Amino acid sequence: MKALPQRWHLYVVDLEPRVGTKPGKQRPCLVVQPSEFAEAGLQSTVVLPLTTKVLAEDAFPLRIRVPAGTCGLEKESEILVDQILAWDNCLFRREIGTLPEALQERTRLALRDFLDL
Repeated sequence: MKALPQRWHLYVVDLEPRVGTKPGKQRPCLVVQPSEFAEAGLQSTVVLPLTTKVLAEDAFPLRIRVPAGTCGLEKESEILVDQILAWDNCLFRREIGTLPEALQERTRLALRDFLDL
């Protein structure tokens, strides 16, 4: 059986087809949903996609910069906090690593700001 998605882990997820501003193709995504939901049998997982189309440093507060080499990423990337998606677990292709704690905290803060929590 395939392992269940875990919070703060990066996975390659199949996001096809691309629709409007939603990112398409297979790309790294960060799981932000608590792992307990997957363990309880929920068939989808809430993720934030990553992009390699980085903006100027701190140009957009809802993007979290992830340096190249983090979790084996080949290119500098950004977490797209404003592109929250719930995606079927069967579309998770492979795990690529756990986001470092400092980036987890920056993502938490950006999510709180975006969701006005």
